[in-house]
Amino acid sequence: MMPRGWRNSVPLQSALVAFGLAVLTTGWTTMRALRVEAIPDPPSTAIASLETIRRAPQRAKSDVEATVENNLFSIDRSAPVTPYRMPGEPDPSAARAVVQPEKPLVLGTAIATDGRHFATVQLRDGPPMLVRIGDKVGEWTVRAIERGKIVVVSTNGIRTEITVSKPGT
Repeated sequence: MMPRGWRNSVPLQSALVAFGLAVLTTGWTTMRALRVEAIPDPPSTAIASLETIRRAPQRAKSDVEATVENNLFSIDRSAPVTPYRMPGEPDPSAARAVVQPEKPLVLGTAIATDGRHFATVQLRDGPPMLVRIGDKVGEWTVRAIERGKIVVVSTNGIRTEITVSKPGT
């Protein structure tokens, strides 16, 4: 039995509306969960011909005898002279043989407040030149200019800092 003033009770009306919305949402969610969508047809597949199977690439035969002769657990076995390197890994002995190009001589640097830094550099027997970040000096590219020094990178990837030289040196 409902009390007489239920039609005038705002909290009771709000609760009934919320309950109705909850029932509708539950029904809608249940219908969506139970509905099964059609599965699309799979793409057509080509069946391999017997000719392509017969001409499959041949694997190289493994040399079992050589593997047995080079016994992994032999007492006489020693480490190789050069360590194993993964394909594409640089050769450490080749890195030592890299010749560093001639470094430029830094005559001075200027640091501007607007970010336009520049430096005066000179290659041996060359005229002095004004450079900014990104300019090339011989085989070097200027990467940074700071007070009293510049940072350059060679075409070989060698990074170095060069400070301003003292007069007479």
